[in-house]
Amino acid sequence: MGHKSLNITNRFNGLKSCKNSFSIIILNTINKILIFLIALALILIVCYTWLKSPVLTHGFASYYTSARMLTDGSDMTEAYDTTYYFAKMHSYGFGGVKDLSNLPTGSFIMLPLAGLEPVTAKIVWNILGIIFLFTSILLLFRSFDIPLYSIKGLCLILLTLLFYPFYYNIAFGQAYALLLLLASISVYGFKKDNALLTAFPVALIIILKGYGFYPLAALLFMKRPKVFFFTIGLTISIFLLTLPLFGLSAWQMYYAKFYSVVAYGEHSSNVAYQTMGSLLGHFFSFNSTVNTNAILSVPKIYIYYFTQIAGLVTLFFLSRKFNRENYLIFFVMSFALNVIFSPAAEDYHSLFYLPLIFLIGSMLFNNFDFRSPQIYVFAIAVLLLMLPLPFRQLQDSGFPLYVLAYPRLYGAIIMISFSHGFIRGKKIPEIS
Repeated sequence: MGHKSLNITNRFNGLKSCKNSFSIIILNTINKILIFLIALALILIVCYTWLKSPVLTHGFASYYTSARMLTDGSDMTEAYDTTYYFAKMHSYGFGGVKDLSNLPTGSFIMLPLAGLEPVTAKIVWNILGIIFLFTSILLLFRSFDIPLYSIKGLCLILLTLLFYPFYYNIAFGQAYALLLLLASISVYGFKKDNALLTAFPVALIIILKGYGFYPLAALLFMKRPKVFFFTIGLTISIFLLTLPLFGLSAWQMYYAKFYSVVAYGEHSSNVAYQTMGSLLGHFFSFNSTVNTNAILSVPKIYIYYFTQIAGLVTLFFLSRKFNRENYLIFFVMSFALNVIFSPAAEDYHSLFYLPLIFLIGSMLFNNFDFRSPQIYVFAIAVLLLMLPLPFRQLQDSGFPLYVLAYPRLYGAIIMISFSHGFIRGKKIPEIS
């Protein structure tokens, strides 16, 4: 009798061992497939970079021209005189490419490459962009305790390498891979409770591109006065230290000729800008030239102020939904909200959504269940954010068809809803 019982036990253990071995084989096979797909995605990025980098475009033209003017000792106030600026752009080798100048301090973005010819500079810049992207991935993995060679980690890497906004960033030589890196450093600093690593990148994002005010406000709402005032102090210090290079008049011209045009101008009610302000402008700010399908005629400036107030109020009320244990979710979420309520945000701005995608994806993977609708809603949101969708073709469509023209915005709102669900009294799974 004892021998029979022992045989049954041995058979059971043998079956269990076979099952475990089979599971290990399956997991190893999935890992190998993911690594192979990542290798293909890398080849795709390299080929795309090779093809697009020599093509001079707007975006890059603005960064390069402003940096070159700064190195030439030009009067930076003239950067906001479009006739002068376009002539400079042409003289630097951009042909018929035209673009407006960004913040005066935005000229620092391309300053290290201003001594190179434009095509060479764009090639180098896009190579750096790939390095910035991978560094961001590693920092976010460290921040959210994601193992690099796990199925979860490999899936997120593959998603990132197929994330169309990054390709859009490459095509236009944009700066958002750099800004993603700064955001990732700040998130890592927040995770490690390091004031300098949290504050300095946010200050740089504000100085270089005017983003970062929502993470700054989030620090205030989380009652982190030390980091909040440290960020403000760094931002003001950088502004004052660089003011002699530009003069106050350059900032005044920037506001009059660039920011007010983007923030209050009717052209920002365009589906190219996947923001709440653009959507509301498309609905409610009729213009006989650029927005003939609006259902009301509200001045765009009112919509701008409404969306800015609504964004900050949203951030404030969300901040009241959680405790110290899940501050990290809220801080990551603030970068996404910064894009949603930005005056204008094209596809490359969507790179700011990657930290939130990583965090939510990691949390869902830890409790993976095919029967859960959350998995499928998350997948839909990710696809809305990452695919090269033809939403620009709906710009001149009538109501209600143009409601479908804001997939990035809707995907981001779904991500925020996920974040809100996770912070309702819950601790972040496996993230200390």
